[in-house]
Amino acid sequence: MMSRTGVNFVLDVVSFLNLLGLTATGIVLKYVLPPGAGYGRGYRGGRGGGEASEQVREFLSLGRHDWGDVHFYLAVLFVVLMAVHLVLHWRWIAHYVKSCFGRK
Repeated sequence: MMSRTGVNFVLDVVSFLNLLGLTATGIVLKYVLPPGAGYGRGYRGGRGGGEASEQVREFLSLGRHDWGDVHFYLAVLFVVLMAVHLVLHWRWIAHYVKSCFGRK
């Protein structure tokens, strides 16, 4: 069984890597595949079909919507990781808040 310190370390590393992934997908969505990028004349919206479907830009074989999905799931994972982080540190948080606002 891994020690509490080991669990915290693994959680912190995974959270950091997840945050790097969030940053990378955000950059892809903002600068590499910005909204409206690659859509030619005649584009009618949606994910496929129509004469402009071949003109939709991709990055690493994923379109903008796919990158948005990856970004969303990384964000959900980050919220879960932060919730676990708070649970693991709850005793410290409670003591700190008590020392800040408790009687002296």
